[in-house]
Amino acid sequence: MSSDNRQLRFLLDDLFRDVSSFRRASEVEDLFNYCIKMQHLSAYNASLVYIQQPGNQLVLTPQQWYKEGRQIKPNARPLVILMPFCPVSFVYDISDTLPIEDTPDEAAKQKIIERYINQRDINSQKIAEMCHEKIKLLVENMPIFGVKYEYMEAGNRLMANIRPYYEGFVEVPIKRDFRVNYSSLFWIGLNKKLDDITQFTSLCHELGHLFCHHMPMEINSTIFYRHRPLPKDIKEFEAESVAYLVCRRLGITNRSAEYLSGYKNNGELPTVSFENIFRAVNTIEKMLQTKMPYKEGYLYKYDSHFRKYVADKIKAYSQYRSLFP
Repeated sequence: MSSDNRQLRFLLDDLFRDVSSFRRASEVEDLFNYCIKMQHLSAYNASLVYIQQPGNQLVLTPQQWYKEGRQIKPNARPLVILMPFCPVSFVYDISDTLPIEDTPDEAAKQKIIERYINQRDINSQKIAEMCHEKIKLLVENMPIFGVKYEYMEAGNRLMANIRPYYEGFVEVPIKRDFRVNYSSLFWIGLNKKLDDITQFTSLCHELGHLFCHHMPMEINSTIFYRHRPLPKDIKEFEAESVAYLVCRRLGITNRSAEYLSGYKNNGELPTVSFENIFRAVNTIEKMLQTKMPYKEGYLYKYDSHFRKYVADKIKAYSQYRSLFP
């Protein structure tokens, strides 16, 4: 790990150490509500911003503020977020900006805030249609994480289930017209009696277990997976939090809200990893946006046998294509 990456890791550890002290439900509710509201940020970055400055109204990069006709005040406080292809970037709250031109400020500020912080209002029919399409994206992206997905016959109380599963196979897309079959790592079963909205929220819950590293898995010289053996109440709180955040950021009300409200009534929360929760939300939201490259999945990241297998298959495929241009 480079020195820059180590410094970033120490910074993130310090930030999430602060939020790990959140033990009252009201504190976590405020954090989650902020992340739901700030949909122009990833959930992970929204959590980082909230931890650094809980009272902010709207944060943007200097370039984004310039496009909005605003500039950063001298000695303004920068807030750290993560960005693709670079360690960090900085954002600033609207209270730390000034209009570039001499114009009335408060009304202009409010218009900008309203444009970015836009609460979704979707009718139930459109939510069901959206969930149907989002399920397709989740299922399409599961193989790169080694997840075999199937519908199952079950009663009304069992909505979905995830477990380690090494006996099956997944079909992993490598190129547009080229896929490989490889041993599965996990299995997700989904109750086929459920409606689209319940299916979607249930899948988010089970994927929350996976991406919060709740699932046990064989560890050997070829596969690395950092399993977190935790009490059931902590695992369920983390998975429900993941499902709640993913769904609410899409404008979907789900049963996770009822589960989490039970802690609100009791006041005290279990000791959970908010960093794992927000990383899990980020991963699921990536799955919901587009078909992910196979190199972003668990198989390629953690299984050296898979990487060699794919390299050999690509070489053979290229040789075959060269014979029939």
